[in-house]
Amino acid sequence: MSLLIKNARIISNGIADKDIKDIYIENNLISKIDKNIDIKADKVIDAKKMAVLPGFIDIGCKIYETGYESQENIIRLSKAGTKGGYTTITTSSLSKPIVDNKTIVEYINSKIKDKDIINFYPFGNMTKGGEGKEISEIGGMISTGVVAISDGGRYIEDTNILRNIFLYSKMFNVPLITSAIDYYLSKGGSVNYGYMATKLGLVGIPREAEEIALARIITLAKYTKAKVHISCITTEGAVSIIRNAKKEGVNITCSTYPHYFTLKDEAIDNYNTFAKVMPPLKEQKDIDAIIEGLRDGTIDSISSGHNPSAYEKKHVEFERAEFGLSGLEVAFPVSYTRLVKENNFTIEDISMFMSKNPAKILEFEKKGEIKEGFDADIIIIDELVKDRIKGEKFLSRAKYTPYENMEIYGDIKTTIIGENILYNI
Repeated sequence: MSLLIKNARIISNGIADKDIKDIYIENNLISKIDKNIDIKADKVIDAKKMAVLPGFIDIGCKIYETGYESQENIIRLSKAGTKGGYTTITTSSLSKPIVDNKTIVEYINSKIKDKDIINFYPFGNMTKGGEGKEISEIGGMISTGVVAISDGGRYIEDTNILRNIFLYSKMFNVPLITSAIDYYLSKGGSVNYGYMATKLGLVGIPREAEEIALARIITLAKYTKAKVHISCITTEGAVSIIRNAKKEGVNITCSTYPHYFTLKDEAIDNYNTFAKVMPPLKEQKDIDAIIEGLRDGTIDSISSGHNPSAYEKKHVEFERAEFGLSGLEVAFPVSYTRLVKENNFTIEDISMFMSKNPAKILEFEKKGEIKEGFDADIIIIDELVKDRIKGEKFLSRAKYTPYENMEIYGDIKTTIIGENILYNI
């Protein structure tokens, strides 16, 4: 099978090609990139007047409810991902079943072997059962296909165990994906500590919960020299801490999610559970710091923050509602609108944040760029499309969003993996 993309305005590795070119795909790889390729292909797509980018790569997506146990779950996640321009998803180590040994990894691999779905790569959990008490079978999981070791967003209280995990990971040269939120400072909280928490009578989580946990992680990374990635940065102080750590040469990278540079904690007003996320939404000064962190390279990548709950688990009293939102289908247009349209970023920047840098962090040697010999994970984008977000149109089962009716720019027209067109409108 072969596929030819004609008239492509290629954006890759932070650069927009000056020339319009064709891309010839064969055996799931980008075989040739050139002007006016004259090769007969089984399928032909015309990308005239549109941008052609490497597919997005998501770091640590949460699989809905029963996780890998439901094939429907995987298919739905794949459809939502391809609609959002994602060609590769790495899944949380706490997605059920919890990924803590090689047998589970083998089970997952058997579930996701399908040429018509998105690329799935599981994370292995740092500890058995995700309980933070005993180191899991890291070597066995890596040998059977996990691409990183993660805490799954669950705080590991025992610093000695965490330090040993950092040291052990160096034997395999894999990234450690960890979250920064102190369990004791965040326990019982549901929103940002501040005016909105007081107004609504809710227990707030202070920003120190993120910044103290982050300082602990950076100190361990500094002395163990492990390769560490912070899954989500949300506060002004955290951006400053990461910036200083990088200046000191600490081997650390970090991501943020679109809602942390788009939505203020005011979004929870009137007890809006659709805006209840963890870490909680912050204030304007934090949004400004996140945007500046993206601008100066302190923050390396943008992940979707996809962590959906069933509607009925959101449609309850605020304190009882689950954290999370559906992010795969809106991460690109929200990021494009806020960063490119409103803050002088470029589509090339978006490609770096959502394709190139995640590939580098996860050491995907043949992903994240449109280049001969690389995997043919490609998306076609119309930057001129203007629309409004409607949760009811989501392909995800979680058909709700704090972005309801938000005006957005940019639309994914086609998502390609190998010679397979998985999404096309």
